[in-house]
Amino acid sequence: MPMIYKEYQRNHVILPGREEALLSFLKQDYKGMQHKLKNAVSSNSEDALTWSCFDVLASLPYLDKASALDEILEDSFQGDSPLSFRARNLTNKDISIHIGKSYTGISTKESTEVDASIEAPGVLVFIEAKLYSSVSPASPPEKKHDQIARKLRVGLDSIQNDDLEFFFVFLDIAPVDLLFKRTKKSDAVETPGGGFKDKWRSAWLFDYYKHGRNNSLRPLSEVLQGIDAPPVEVVAKNMGWLTWAALFKCTLRAALAAKQ
Repeated sequence: MPMIYKEYQRNHVILPGREEALLSFLKQDYKGMQHKLKNAVSSNSEDALTWSCFDVLASLPYLDKASALDEILEDSFQGDSPLSFRARNLTNKDISIHIGKSYTGISTKESTEVDASIEAPGVLVFIEAKLYSSVSPASPPEKKHDQIARKLRVGLDSIQNDDLEFFFVFLDIAPVDLLFKRTKKSDAVETPGGGFKDKWRSAWLFDYYKHGRNNSLRPLSEVLQGIDAPPVEVVAKNMGWLTWAALFKCTLRAALAAKQ
C-alpha cells in the first residue's frame, strides 16, 4: 500500500520560494477534476516525483543544468544521445523546463499535457513519466491513439513552421527490456498497491514504434499520418527510455555540483 502523508508538502521537494508555484501546479484542472491535488499526498504519485526532480533541475545555473540534462539524455539513449545542450552554447535563459505544460498541434489541433518538457532554441523534448501505472490505450472515438502515439503526434505537430528538433523520452521504473514480458500473469510486474497492472504495455508500445516490426517502421508511420513530421527513421532515433533511478542520480549529482 502507498504511504499517505498528512500534508502534500511532505511528499515533494520544494525549493525556497517555489511554494506557490507547486500549489498552482497541483491545482491544475483536467476535465473538471484536480487529479494532481487529489493524489499529492500519495507516495505513488508520479506528479510528485516529476515535480521534485524537474523543478530542481530547472533551478540550476546554466552549466549545471546543461550538464545534468546531457547526462539524462545519455542515459536515455544508452550513451549515444542525438542531443547535447552543452554543445549548443546556450545561456541559462535559453533552456526552459516545464512541468505539466499543455501543447496543441498546429495542423491537427490535438492537445496533450506533458509531464515534463524542455524547450530551447531548436529543441523540444517531451518526457512522459510513469511509475506504477501504464500508458493509456487508444479508446475510439474519443481517443484515437494510445498515450505514446498522442505525445509523438502533438510534439511533432507542435514544431511545424519552426526550426525545431523533437525528442521523446519515456520515463519508467525499470529498463524497457525488463518491462517487456507479458506472456503470463506471473511475468507481470507486481505493484505496491497489490495485484498486477499492465506495465508491459508501455514497453511494448515504445518498442513497437521505435523499432517497428519485420524491419519496417510502418507502425510509426501509421500513427503519424496527417502530421508533417521528419522521416520516421529520425523520429525513431530521437525516442529514448529513461529510468527513475537514472533521473534521481543525475538530479542529485547536479544539485551537489551546483553547491560547490
